[in-house]
Amino acid sequence: MSATESVPGSTGAASSSGASNAAHYASIGLIVELAGAAAFLGGAVLSVHHYAIAACTVGGAAAYFVGKKVRAAATSATGGAA
Repeated sequence: MSATESVPGSTGAASSSGASNAAHYASIGLIVELAGAAAFLGGAVLSVHHYAIAACTVGGAAAYFVGKKVRAAATSATGGAA
């Protein structure tokens, strides 16, 4: 079977599935990025004198950068459409 033949029972949504997944990952990346920024700011406001607050600050910064990477990967997967 060639790549252009249709599969019985297929709805033809395979090409839009990748775009849908990329949009989903972009929104997850945005949420993680915003949560990371909020946690980082919360930690910065409360200071880094206590371990839990320091963990919030470091974890928030890490989540922010992970969110940015996820969004960038999702955007590049769709050619900038997400």
